[in-house]
Amino acid sequence: MEYKQKFIPEGWNDANKAFSLEELNIAAINGNIMQAKVKRCDSNYNLYLDLGNNITGIIPREEVDAINIDETGFPKPNICTSKVDKFVQFKVKNVTKEDTVILSRRAVGKEAMHWMRNDLKEGMCVCRNCKKY
Repeated sequence: MEYKQKFIPEGWNDANKAFSLEELNIAAINGNIMQAKVKRCDSNYNLYLDLGNNITGIIPREEVDAINIDETGFPKPNICTSKVDKFVQFKVKNVTKEDTVILSRRAVGKEAMHWMRNDLKEGMCVCRNCKKY
């Protein structure tokens, strides 16, 4: 039996979607997984994503990864810089009063690890870019 699950927290595809603040607030409440393209990484290794409609999302360095953590407890710098110009999945943690959108790729990674540990069975197929998914 073959089971196809897209491996997250990498992006599902290369499609850009413009989000509204209302959609982002709903996603924060519901815990929805979303995706967008990383536009840049700053000198502190925080990631900036274009969410459309002149909205920028920020993935703070501590929310970039759930696995590749260095001795200081933060994701390794190369993990952060390697995400620039790539689509990543995230959950919305918070939309501030100043309309800053704080995102977490780490939360999606933890969910993926939970799925692998608890639901993945021998013989299942895991792929990142399944065409039939």
